[in-house]
Amino acid sequence: MTDGRFRLAQMLVGLLAVFAVAFGVFMLAQPQLWYRSIPTVPFTGPFNQHFIRDIGAAYLTSGIMFGWATLNLRVRRLAVLAGALWLSLHALVHLYEVITGICGVAIFWRDFPGVFGPPALALFGWWLARR
Repeated sequence: MTDGRFRLAQMLVGLLAVFAVAFGVFMLAQPQLWYRSIPTVPFTGPFNQHFIRDIGAAYLTSGIMFGWATLNLRVRRLAVLAGALWLSLHALVHLYEVITGICGVAIFWRDFPGVFGPPALALFGWWLARR
């Protein structure tokens, strides 16, 4: 593995760690503010503090896994997959909702970068870190 490729992988996974931890902490600490801050969230249903905190815990867990992986990415590539698992399943739920008509196509495309980008970057970082 080249040093440049490894450093890029480490940077991507590290940025995802910061993003996921920050997003999770925001959801856990300020669920009402989070609900109002993301323009497409109210279209998914009424405010539910417990549900938002559950999702925040999942983001925090993914972020911790990414952060742990970043410390020694050569050894902890599987931790990147573990962190990407929640993000990938979350993206698939969004895809399912648009396919079945639960969510409108316009909302799907507005959410697309924030929902599909993180798992795609995580899997790309995992791939880059291969030997």
